[in-house]
Amino acid sequence: MAAAASRAGRLTRSEVVSNVAVLMFGGIETTEGMIGNAIRHLLLHPDQRALIDGERGLLPNAVEESLRLEPAAAVVDRYATAHVRLGNASIGKGELVSISIAGANRDPDFFPNPDRFDVRRENASRQVAFAAGPHVCIGMHLARLEAHTVIGRLLDRLPRLRLDPAHPSAPRGLIFRKPPMLHAVWD
Repeated sequence: MAAAASRAGRLTRSEVVSNVAVLMFGGIETTEGMIGNAIRHLLLHPDQRALIDGERGLLPNAVEESLRLEPAAAVVDRYATAHVRLGNASIGKGELVSISIAGANRDPDFFPNPDRFDVRRENASRQVAFAAGPHVCIGMHLARLEAHTVIGRLLDRLPRLRLDPAHPSAPRGLIFRKPPMLHAVWD
């Protein structure tokens, strides 16, 4: 892989290794967080889960809504490509800028009642958990497919699954957010 990438893209071996590491980490950590957060949201909100049970076509929107409410990668770093002013802040070309995806996804002017988990939210797919433009996540379609498959199978096979009230869990982490563990019970 390193040899092919260096010939085709003129990348050094260390650049290839760095990119492969980012792809592997991104494809595991964030997808795991995305699925864990979505399962937690659905189990925390039985009324919303009942909507999905009654109308399975809502599952993709439920995943988008979970991504909006609790993106697995809450913050991303970028470097300014030009000098700009943003409000009262001056950002110089080349400066590191940390962007809160979680904050953008809770903009009340764009997402009314932003702290509510609503599987019928009409604009849930407008969330920016996968970024956009030249930095959009190249694995977003696979991650969504994995989430739809896992969550759909889980809801089908364990219809009475619920969070274990004796072991509550919430997402943790500053940059990568997910519950460290989900304890569940079913009967």
